[in-house]
Amino acid sequence: MLPSLLSSPSVKKLVTLALEEDLQFGDITAAITVDAARMASATIVAKERFIVCGTGMASIVNEVSGGGLSIELLTSDGSEVEEKTTLATLRGSATTLLSLERTILNFMQRMSGVATHTKHFVAAAGGKITVLDTRKTLPGWRALDKYSVAVGGGKNHRYSLGDMILVKNNHIDANPGGIQEALKRVAMQKPPYMGWEVEVRTISELKEALPFSPDIIMLDNFTDEMVIEACKVLAPVSPRPLVEVSGGITSDRARVLAEMGVDAVSVGALTTAARNVDISMRITLQ
Repeated sequence: MLPSLLSSPSVKKLVTLALEEDLQFGDITAAITVDAARMASATIVAKERFIVCGTGMASIVNEVSGGGLSIELLTSDGSEVEEKTTLATLRGSATTLLSLERTILNFMQRMSGVATHTKHFVAAAGGKITVLDTRKTLPGWRALDKYSVAVGGGKNHRYSLGDMILVKNNHIDANPGGIQEALKRVAMQKPPYMGWEVEVRTISELKEALPFSPDIIMLDNFTDEMVIEACKVLAPVSPRPLVEVSGGITSDRARVLAEMGVDAVSVGALTTAARNVDISMRITLQ
C-alpha cells in the first residue's frame, strides 16, 4: 500500500504545484550568483532526532522538475535517526540543487514530522489498540499525510469519500427519518462488496443501528461510562461490529479505551498536530 500512495498522480500534481510556487519566475539569485555549468554535491542532514519519511520525494521532485540530479538515499522511510545523520546525497548542477533545495526539504520535513508524531502516539497508546488517521489532512496532501501515518505505525482509515460508506451525524441529521431511515437507505443501496460504518452519539442511536449489521460502530465523543455501556450492549451481538471511538482522543485515553474492549481510535491530531522536523541541505562544489 505504501509505495502506491507515493506513486499516486496527486503526488506529482502536488510536486508540480510546489515547483511552480518557487520557480514560476525562475531562481534569479542562483542564476546571478552561480555559474550555470558549475557542478556540485549536496547532503540532506537531520538536525534533530526523528522518524524518517519522504526520502522518495527527492527523486519525484527531481523527475517532475527535469533536474537531472543523481540521488543516493542513505536512510529508508521508517528509520529513526539522530541529529547530524546524513539522509541522502545529491549530485548535479549547482543551480539545480539550489533551486530544488526548499521544495525537497519541505516535503521531507512535513512527512517526517507526521511519521514521528504518529510513532510517538502509537507507542504511548500502548500497542493494544489500532490507531487510525482521518481525512483531516493538509489539502492536497492526502496521499502523503496518510503515507506518513502508515510509516509511523498508524493505520489508514478511508482515503476518500468514495472508499467506504461512513454514515456520520450530519448524514443522520440531514435525513427527516433520522438514523433508521438513513440506514435503511444504506441497506438497500450499498454495493455488496463495500464495508460500511455508522457514527452514533448516544446509546439509543447505537441500539437503533445494530439491526442493520454495520461492520464498524463509531462511538463519537462518548464518555468512558458511555463506552462501557456501549460495550455491554455490543457483547452479545454476533457477529460483533468493530468498535471505534473518536473525538479528542489522546494516547492516555487510547490506553484506557483498549482496556474497555475498544478496537480502534480515530485521531485527527496525527496529521493536524504534527510539527515539521528540522532538516537541512548543505552544498559543496565539485
